[in-house]
Amino acid sequence: MKEKLQRFLQRNTNLSRRKAGEVIKAGRVKVDDRIVTDPWLEIDHFSKVFLDGKKVVPQKIEKVVYALNKPVGVLTAMKDDRGRPTITDLITGKIKEKVFHVGRLDKDTEGLLLLTNDGEFANEIAHPSSEIKKTYVAVIAGKLSIKDIKRLEEGIILQDGFKTSGAEVRVLNEMGRKTVVELKIHEGHKREVREMFRAIHKKVLALKRTAIGGLKLDVVPKPGMIKKLGKRELSLIKNGDR
Repeated sequence: MKEKLQRFLQRNTNLSRRKAGEVIKAGRVKVDDRIVTDPWLEIDHFSKVFLDGKKVVPQKIEKVVYALNKPVGVLTAMKDDRGRPTITDLITGKIKEKVFHVGRLDKDTEGLLLLTNDGEFANEIAHPSSEIKKTYVAVIAGKLSIKDIKRLEEGIILQDGFKTSGAEVRVLNEMGRKTVVELKIHEGHKREVREMFRAIHKKVLALKRTAIGGLKLDVVPKPGMIKKLGKRELSLIKNGDR
């Protein structure tokens, strides 16, 4: 995972963020064999950083994973230039590590979202090749026909031309003109579940992600709730439902 040079110095020396930027601009920092004056230069774990000729030894960072129950109306982003509520608003003061979200849920979707500082873990969970299933419960307008279910199970071409893999589909309840449907998919295409229903001419009225692999939303049952995950829970994500 890449990191800004200024942030690296702040984290691994007794320099403040401002002072770290100043020493870089003053030409006192080398990355590998060259002097660097750009505080925003991105470096990785292979980079060797020197301050005034002395190597800066990186401190070990504890790799962490948190579960978050994302509420409706919150953007899956760490900041927003339009001032809308983001993940940062939910985790400030609750998570000390610098984390990022694994995949995303759109603003109108609620449910289970993972946050981590571990790039390898994030790639493994999010990449379709891992085939880790994500479970969603959707409330849709109207009813699903046998033909609709078959199309979802066989894979469907979305409006942007993307062809989905087959989903696992289960009708949970029919409530008059509404139907509650559970879908399991292992991809993370943009707004995939909503677009799948759109392709069969069904409007999604509400959408919630209830599980990632074998980890269920029960670990953070209330919207806005956050929990640091242990080894057993991490094992459920990777091995619980493929």
